[in-house]
Amino acid sequence: MIEPFPQDVGFIQNGRMLEIEAVEHGMALNEFSTAPDTGPIDFDDEKVAFEPVDDIQETDERLALLSQYVTYSRRAFDDRGMTYPFKVSEHGDSLCILPGCREIAEKVAELGRMVSVGNPTAKRFEVRATTALHRLVGGWAVCVGAPRKPKSKYAGVESAISGFRGMLSQEVGGYFPGECKGGDFGADAIFILGRAFCGPLLFLQAKNAPYNIHDIPEEFLRTSDILCSWFGRKIDGVRDVVRVFAVNTVFTNEFKERAFQAGGPSGGCHIIDAVDILLAESPAGEKLRGAEILTIM
Repeated sequence: MIEPFPQDVGFIQNGRMLEIEAVEHGMALNEFSTAPDTGPIDFDDEKVAFEPVDDIQETDERLALLSQYVTYSRRAFDDRGMTYPFKVSEHGDSLCILPGCREIAEKVAELGRMVSVGNPTAKRFEVRATTALHRLVGGWAVCVGAPRKPKSKYAGVESAISGFRGMLSQEVGGYFPGECKGGDFGADAIFILGRAFCGPLLFLQAKNAPYNIHDIPEEFLRTSDILCSWFGRKIDGVRDVVRVFAVNTVFTNEFKERAFQAGGPSGGCHIIDAVDILLAESPAGEKLRGAEILTIM
């Protein structure tokens, strides 16, 4: 039985900050105390020499975070057949980069710095997530989300819808939304898996932020109407639609399944995260989509 998804996953984002610190060789987070060094300090009737109490408390929290996060992230990377590029330092209070892993460590930190940063960074995350998902699953895919490039012939939503339908054939219908003021009607990317046999759709929503179980994209509640605006008909009535949520976090496969389960019978969504993006952008990721088909006769 899969355990419920935990209410507090803040340790993930806190751990990612330590990864950025390790790459940038910055000052440790617990060294930013403004408390003066005034010698011994009374603390629970004991003397703690030459170290402010707030630093000691932060260090204890930091050690607990390191233990939890490193174990967790190693599992997440191992789930994708990758090596987690960090380890706990010799002093035990920070992360350091594994030998030979500088390049992947910098990419990990790069994605970590992008978290919760608005456009154009958020748009870059959306495009990277869409590209990664396409590499991992294949299919026919279009990244339609706004804002689109200002000079693009598809910059306006009306021209984008017309261009989208022009790329298709029998999949489209005659309905056209009455108001086309801008935006994307809530679609970040749309995939068709197996167009030749009228395969299912992937409906992608991307959010450049940590995962929050209480903040699932509301577009998933309007999937039918959104797809109708783009396809011109209720295509979800004749094909399965798989909802995928791209989020800038680090998840193990177990956490992904627990997140899906938390959505209930009809509200579950699949997760693509920062580690999936790193995998898809790696040489190993280039081999995944063309996996060999095994037949037992």
